[in-house]
Amino acid sequence: MLAPIALTTQALAAGDLYVAPTGLDTNPGTAAAPLKTVQAAVNKATAGTTIRLADGRYDGKVTIKTSGTATAPIRITAINPGMASLTYNSKPKPCDNSQPAADRTVTITNGADYWQIDNLAIHNGVWIAGKKSNTAYSWLTNLVKKNDWATRRAVPGHGSYNPAATSSVIPYLRSVTGTPDMDSADGIKLIGNAFTGRGIYGALTSYGVASNNTFSKIPCGIGPGIWLMTFSNRWQIIGNDVTDIAPSTRAHYMQEGIRLGSAANYNEVAFNTVHDLPLDGRGVNTDVDASWNYIHHNTARNVSIGYNDQMSGWGNRWEFNKVDSYRQYGMGFRLMDATLAQPSKASSTNGPIVRCNVATNPIGSTTKALGVGGMMNATFSSNTLPFIWISKNASTYWSKFGNTWNGSTVLPGKNPPLSSAGC
Repeated sequence: MLAPIALTTQALAAGDLYVAPTGLDTNPGTAAAPLKTVQAAVNKATAGTTIRLADGRYDGKVTIKTSGTATAPIRITAINPGMASLTYNSKPKPCDNSQPAADRTVTITNGADYWQIDNLAIHNGVWIAGKKSNTAYSWLTNLVKKNDWATRRAVPGHGSYNPAATSSVIPYLRSVTGTPDMDSADGIKLIGNAFTGRGIYGALTSYGVASNNTFSKIPCGIGPGIWLMTFSNRWQIIGNDVTDIAPSTRAHYMQEGIRLGSAANYNEVAFNTVHDLPLDGRGVNTDVDASWNYIHHNTARNVSIGYNDQMSGWGNRWEFNKVDSYRQYGMGFRLMDATLAQPSKASSTNGPIVRCNVATNPIGSTTKALGVGGMMNATFSSNTLPFIWISKNASTYWSKFGNTWNGSTVLPGKNPPLSSAGC
């Protein structure tokens, strides 16, 4: 949580705007004559403005279409941390909904950049969408349906480890999709907020921060607490607490804690706690080309699967994570590819680093600390994963496709020796 802001006239910047439930939108937005709605303040804000909210509840949707700058972001914050709440009556979704629920309290759209929202209670969440993000998603999804991994991996920084190349992703996507005005929403920071009802969703958004937030009381049909997808790169997701996401009747990915999907790459997910997710609720997941993400020092507790590297994750690093009280797997790697005679670059896990992870207290005698369906070039070392399952096919090709366990190409047994060397 950010430190409280001192309420002294000396500390208040000339560009500050003030909002209070007792204000008027015809006011100038000074401390003495505040605005009434957050939207009115957002409409007035320019680069460097801080919007300060007095204690109380602010009803209504907030739509952000303009940008701050990297050196002068626009900020929305509570004068007294936690005492100002934003809420909007989003329409409920059916429990069999399989799409992210877009109707949220704060919508950052049109590729708006450099906003910070902190120390608020936000009911019904934040939606971040780069301009023409749906076009980018459709382009990728069509290639996934065709199993065309080579074209997908031709995007800069997506075929090999090269984080600097992410700066070229948007120009490349503009070219291949024929969409010259495509633009990402960059530099969005969400810090120290309490989310209920809906969480954070981002598509075509990069260089953001989601830290020290809490997520709870999320109904069915909404989606994960934090969900980044569609070429969302280089976010920091740090120190959040996610719990109480109602189960979906349609798909596991609608009830996860933290999810990176659809080529969301080079993100750091660290020191988060995901806990008490019912039924098939999973802790931290990557899916559909989400690659070279660094997932470390997280805790998952009372979940179905703690950590899950799903479709075509390349080069993800899973280190120093803990899972306790898991119902299916502590960790899973492309379980759906168990039927493949050899791993596929279009769908299987490729080149993960899995080090110093610990799984404890499985629920049920058949629960596995590790499950592997389809995998190549994996490096496992110094993990405490006491009961594992590797598919029959993966067991056959394990060494041929470059997988190693504690430095050996020999297939590990169901109960491999435990080692914490180097941890």
